[in-house]
Amino acid sequence: MADKTLKYWGWGYAEDGLSAADTKSLLATFADGFGINPSRDRAFPTMDAITLPTPKVEAPANLAKISTTDKHDRVVHSFGQSQPDSLRIYNSDFDHVVDVVAYPESNEDIAAIYDWAGDANAAVIPFGGGSSVVGGVTSDVGSKYNGTISVDMTRMNKVLEVDAVSRAARIQGGARGPELEAQLKPHGLTLRHFPQSFEHSTFGGWIATRSGGHFATLYTHIDDLVESTTTVTPVGDIVSRRLPGSGAGPSPDRFIAMGSEGSLGIITEGWARLQGRPTFKATAGFRFADFFDAARAVRAVSQAGLYPANVRIVDGTELKVNGAGDGSFTLMVVSFESADHPVEPWMARAEECCLDAGGVVDVDWRDNPQAHLQGAVGAWRTAFIRMPYNREQLTPRGIISDTFETATTWDAFETFYHAIKDATQTAIRDVTGHDGAVSCRFSHAYPDGPAPYFAFHAPGNADGKAMLEQWQEIKTRCSDALIANGGTITHHHAVGRDHQKWYEQQRPALFGDILSDAKKRLDPKGVLNPGVIVG
Repeated sequence: MADKTLKYWGWGYAEDGLSAADTKSLLATFADGFGINPSRDRAFPTMDAITLPTPKVEAPANLAKISTTDKHDRVVHSFGQSQPDSLRIYNSDFDHVVDVVAYPESNEDIAAIYDWAGDANAAVIPFGGGSSVVGGVTSDVGSKYNGTISVDMTRMNKVLEVDAVSRAARIQGGARGPELEAQLKPHGLTLRHFPQSFEHSTFGGWIATRSGGHFATLYTHIDDLVESTTTVTPVGDIVSRRLPGSGAGPSPDRFIAMGSEGSLGIITEGWARLQGRPTFKATAGFRFADFFDAARAVRAVSQAGLYPANVRIVDGTELKVNGAGDGSFTLMVVSFESADHPVEPWMARAEECCLDAGGVVDVDWRDNPQAHLQGAVGAWRTAFIRMPYNREQLTPRGIISDTFETATTWDAFETFYHAIKDATQTAIRDVTGHDGAVSCRFSHAYPDGPAPYFAFHAPGNADGKAMLEQWQEIKTRCSDALIANGGTITHHHAVGRDHQKWYEQQRPALFGDILSDAKKRLDPKGVLNPGVIVG
């Protein structure tokens, strides 16, 4: 990873992305399937064409060796992976670029950065892999601060200790997904937490944002896998006791670390529960003529206590947008895995649930270890892997493309689904004059409700700044609808700056006051990730 260069204009490394054929196919699908055509075709600005303001703060001598004002580093660390981030880069909007990027190698380095930031009145923005899709690392912190410091945690990337008896490991917060898994592999163990951002996100970032992994039932969030955390705050370290469980008062991990998004401190390490590496696996696919029949199948599987590693449904529009179907059916994917025992009895019962709800087999799981690569299941898997690269081809062509996710209870789901989809469709039509495309899939499922994941696409204004305003209006109306209809503003994408307004509506007002008081106690100079979690 150290030899690769991260893109500043899109997802992943500079050498990775859609092929010319993939891009042609994507644009043809948008044009032929939904009438969404490019309004322009101009590339992102080159690094040579980007002009940055002179850094407003300078690292002190004791931090000079771990700090840089390199142009590429400053640009990469100023934005995440959201639609507005992509548009601002396209528009060459670097007025609020970070001033310095620091790469701490110890808790003491972080404490020294806090001292420097407090003296300089500079904002501190923790940075893991930069994969936030909600403005969580975006460096626009307002005019109150004299500068911004991005604290990149990726040098603190080790698995420090493995407890094979308890199946747990002490992992540094800056370890990216592939790094920590590579270090666990010789022990025959795995964290088995795979968010879509796995390659470019970190263990500490997962905890700070309450990340959700691909394994869509039982251990869905990183919350379920954390035993303890170490959080460095501007007034001292908070180290929780490592335990399998405790009833001793409010959890310091859940109050200070999980979901704090860098507003209360920086997570430098944690103990996490591990699993044996799976040896028994099975995957099946089912087609449904009706999306709600598929949803009822998911509910049946979820409430049967089977806890599959994966149970997802993808509607026809989502399949069509991504070239994995013709729009005539909803796909359901069910997967089981175990390091201990064969999974056939569980898969057989899940299949019964699917067939009872009206599903027909797309890919059979019996004696078929390659089921995940076949039929619509395999086509969707390929599309899902490619998906993070789509925006870097769509933004320069003036096509709005974004997602949002939520959760609601099963009793409310059908009414909720129609309300959200209708609000999104109406917003697109009002803002762009075009029907666009709105789709839904389930990212996670629980016995008491699903996590619907919506995507929307529409032709945008040829002017990049106007397109940003269009996105903001659509996003606002979608978010208003989520809150008005009783859903959560986010299931696993986190709050960031983009969701802060609705998070403040969702949380109890008194709890907001308590968070504000905690912020004042832990971060008295208010330098930590301003505008996130605590307004």
